[in-house]
Amino acid sequence: MLKAIFFDFDGTIADTLPVCVDAFRQTVEPVVGRPLSLDDVRAYFGPTEEGIFVKHFPERAEQMLKTYFERYEALQRERPDLAPGVMDLIRALKRKGVRVALVTAKGPTSCKISLDFYQIADEFETIETGSPKGRAKADSIAKALADLNLAPEEVAYVGDSPKDVVSSRKAGVAPWGAAWFESAEPEKILANEPEEIFYAVDELKARLEREFGPLD
Repeated sequence: MLKAIFFDFDGTIADTLPVCVDAFRQTVEPVVGRPLSLDDVRAYFGPTEEGIFVKHFPERAEQMLKTYFERYEALQRERPDLAPGVMDLIRALKRKGVRVALVTAKGPTSCKISLDFYQIADEFETIETGSPKGRAKADSIAKALADLNLAPEEVAYVGDSPKDVVSSRKAGVAPWGAAWFESAEPEKILANEPEEIFYAVDELKARLEREFGPLD
């Protein structure tokens, strides 16, 4: 029986993946002297922003991080889209006594920028951010489980990336796919065989109502 739902952030709660990509391009392109394709940008992703710049641009890391976070914060204000209904759903889950956590690969600084912008940090019982050393979401899920004293079988993780499915399964929690933003790649999510995939927040709500009863 599920007792908690863990959520990803970028591309799941908020439409912030374009913010991450554009801020990265605006920071890195002047340094490398060429445009970056989406695949170029994705090739850097894995570690947190702090980890990326220290690894790839060690002599300029401090200034590039400052530039990145400035651009990220400015672009965040221009793209203020939360997934329609997602925060109402989270609040309804909490009223039912369902525990809710945020587990993201974002670094702590960009995560704080976004959570402060949306004023939603207090909605999550615990928040785990990414690692500067590389992809470690399974470990972050495990930390959130420990924080809340939950067993893996009591949790579903909702994320928009095929890697979220892999990480969820590695951590032993139910992998649920979120494919409601344009940035999602549902065919890649499905290729990793999530237990569920949802193309709208209302679909997720309907599934959760089968689990927990009415959520209004």
